[in-house]
Amino acid sequence: MIPTGQARPLFLLALLFAPVGVIAPKALVLLLFIVALWLLARRWRQDQLRRPFHGTAIILAAVMGAWALLSAIWALDAVAALWTFAKLAGLTVATLIVLDGLKDLDAGDSGLLRRALLAAFALAALLLGLESLFGAPVHQWWFDWRGGPGIFQKTALNRSGTLLMLAAWPCALVLAQQGRRAWALAVIAASLAVIMLGVSSTNQLAAAAAVAGAVLAWWTGPWLQRLLAGLLVVGILTAPVLPATLLAPERLSEHFGGKYYSGLHRLYIWNFAAARIADAPVLGWGLDASRRIPGGDTELPGGGKVMSLHPHNASLQIWLELGSVGAVLWALFLAGLWLHAGRLPRRSERAAATGLLLAGLIVAHLSFGIWQTWWLVALAQSGIIFALALRQGRQSEN
Repeated sequence: MIPTGQARPLFLLALLFAPVGVIAPKALVLLLFIVALWLLARRWRQDQLRRPFHGTAIILAAVMGAWALLSAIWALDAVAALWTFAKLAGLTVATLIVLDGLKDLDAGDSGLLRRALLAAFALAALLLGLESLFGAPVHQWWFDWRGGPGIFQKTALNRSGTLLMLAAWPCALVLAQQGRRAWALAVIAASLAVIMLGVSSTNQLAAAAAVAGAVLAWWTGPWLQRLLAGLLVVGILTAPVLPATLLAPERLSEHFGGKYYSGLHRLYIWNFAAARIADAPVLGWGLDASRRIPGGDTELPGGGKVMSLHPHNASLQIWLELGSVGAVLWALFLAGLWLHAGRLPRRSERAAATGLLLAGLIVAHLSFGIWQTWWLVALAQSGIIFALALRQGRQSEN
């Protein structure tokens, strides 16, 4: 069976998101733009161009984008700020085009798209599982072939583990919608097992918390997502206070030693970020200022710098660069996502949405820089795939 014309770009996305994510996560950027341009070209040829910009979330994202652009005026490097804004604007528009393309799918495309999602996840889990189990031989070969600097580290698989975790929840939802709950649980169990084989404690924490949150969401009503939305807002707005109080590195240093130094290093980074936030609490230091923040290259006695390119925490990075104005907009945007998840009518949908949101947010607040293009694209595509799974499940019922 061949997908219909309007389904082919989305079929490509469904088929490649998980495998490309675990093999070459940065290539997801190219995948997103290929699919977006393909959809846009189809609309152009059919003279069906329309504006896919609507909804409160889009308005908040637009206002935050405008504030980020304005911050280039006082940014430490205006050119870098403008370039970062241009990348953010481009991927936002591409994401909106792809989301808008979901409206044109026919019910007849549902089966093929579901099978593509499931087959892609199975392949990705198998590839990453084998790599993790046998010491990442393919990644090491690629590292050696390119003549990579230093010694190969298995942390090279961390991004792949994150992508597998994000891909698991839409697949589990597809199976749950078909009444195949045992298989849905098997998908989550497989992703959890592969992630536990890896070396990323962030991925392991995020995966475990996502599973726990999804189980809780299955047995509760929408109040859970409302509660999480409220807790998230409070957490974001108080984020600069915690590194100097409850999470002060001096208070917790005795609990981090040897192989756990990376955790202590995070605390020092957050403490430094909080101190710099206090210097510009309203406007921030400007978009993309984290890597240029004064004093950020100071070496710590245990190794590493007090600011390694970014704070390894999305909320602190937004506070640091866009100030309290940006932090409030960020909090409202994320709270809106949680409230939307709470309005999903079926508990399987709320459980899967809770797992996906928790996984993404935990990694975003412990690991990658929030403006890294591949990471934003990974988050955007996981959201698109989840929306695709929701739509296919509902179409199959009609």
